[in-house]
Formats: sequence, structure tokens, C-alpha cells
Amino acid sequence: MPMSLPTALRADDIDVSLAGRPVVRGVELTVRPGEFVTLLGANGSGKSTVVRACVGLLPCESGSVHLFDTTLDRYDRWDRIGFVPQRSGAASGVPATVSEVVVSGRLGRRRLFGWPTGSDRRAAGERLAQVGLADRATAAVSQLSGGQQQRVLIARALVGDPDLLVMDEPVAGVDAGSQAALAEVFAGLVADGTAVLLVAHELGPLASLVDRVVLLREGRVAYAGAPTGLPAADAGDSDHHPHGDPAPVRPRGLPSQGPWR
Repeated sequence: MPMSLPTALRADDIDVSLAGRPVVRGVELTVRPGEFVTLLGANGSGKSTVVRACVGLLPCESGSVHLFDTTLDRYDRWDRIGFVPQRSGAASGVPATVSEVVVSGRLGRRRLFGWPTGSDRRAAGERLAQVGLADRATAAVSQLSGGQQQRVLIARALVGDPDLLVMDEPVAGVDAGSQAALAEVFAGLVADGTAVLLVAHELGPLASLVDRVVLLREGRVAYAGAPTGLPAADAGDSDHHPHGDPAPVRPRGLPSQGPWR
């Protein structure tokens, strides 16, 4: 794509450290509207650290991040961004129903402390249907399996109709049939112009959707380009650990009840 086109997300030469230890060094990353970009790499390569820095969950030591051509420190349109955290258990301790969790993804579109509207509830129902959980809307999130909880988090990220969708291992623990259904959902989003950044340790069931791959090794970009150019050994990388990077904190500018809680 021509470099003159607008970007949904752009990271320029970012460095990130965790607990004083360098984790990411000199990473460049761009995602444009209607583009599906996958960030690949083994466990410990810095994938989750990169995306958390890109959505304001972690500070960059150097370099810069732009969201929709606005610097991260000035960005305040968080309703345009949907974020799916890595851990399927991220929603397990929430004392709420499935529908309530998904509706919380609309908070960025409402006035402060505003109650959910009928439109919010309808949107939640539609997204739950897309992820195959319409029949579990009134169930407690704690009663769901890990894979179902992950689908709830995907629905929550989608319910605000984001222009940029950032997902960290979104299909981990999700059954094969649901993965195929989610692939159709993501394909529709990209066709409508949504920018998608997916973190994964292998391309798997979403491979056909991917426009570009950025491969990390030891916190640095080892490859960036078409999936067809990816070294075979990296396309099937399975060096994965369930705990990943440290748990995220809420990014700047978001309400405490928002999607990054």
C-alpha cells in the first residue's frame, strides 16, 4: 500500500522495558484501515508487550506511537478501538452476566455514568450471536469455559464498532468450529474497513485473512511482509506459554469500567 494512506496504528522505533529489563527494541509496525496484520513470534519474543505499548497499557522508553495519526499521549478517542486481552480467564472473576460484560464495551459511546440504552443492548445481542453465545446472554461469566469467556471478550471488543481491533491470542482455547465462525466475522470487519492487529504464535485458522506478518525474535523485528515470505519454521511456531507477559493495567484516558479494566 502507498505510504501516503492514513494509518490506524503506527509504531516508530519503539523500545519497551519491563521491570528494568529490555523486552522490545526498535520495533516498527503499521496497520492501515481495512488491513489485517499479524504479529508473530515465540513466547517471550515481545508480541504482547508491543501491542500493550501501542494501546497505552505500557510506556515506551523511546520511539513513538500514533493512533489514527494522533500521538498516543494526545489520543482520546478510545471508543474507536476494540481490545481483546490474551488471557481467556480475564473475565472469570467478573460478577456479571455475559450480556453485562459485552454491553460494557459501549461505555466509550455513552455519557459518563450513563445507563445502557436499548441500542446498547441490541448491539450486545448481535455481537453475542456473531460469536455463538446468544443463548448464554443471561449466564454468569464465571460459569463459562475459558474458550467461551474469550468469545465474550471478543464480543465486548466488537460491540463498540471499532475502527481498530487489537487482539492478543484471541482464539486461544476456542474450539475449531467457533474459530471458523470468528474468521468469518473478522473477514467482514476488514471488508468494511476495520484495521485489525492480531497477536499469535502461529497463523492457524486465521491465515487466509492475513495481509502482512511482522515476526518478532527477542524483541526485534526479524521479518515483515507477506505471509508467503515467512520462513516455514516460524509459520508453525508453537513455543507458547499460557501466562505470557505481565497482566495489563488500564491505559490513559479510559474510564475504570472500560474495556481495558
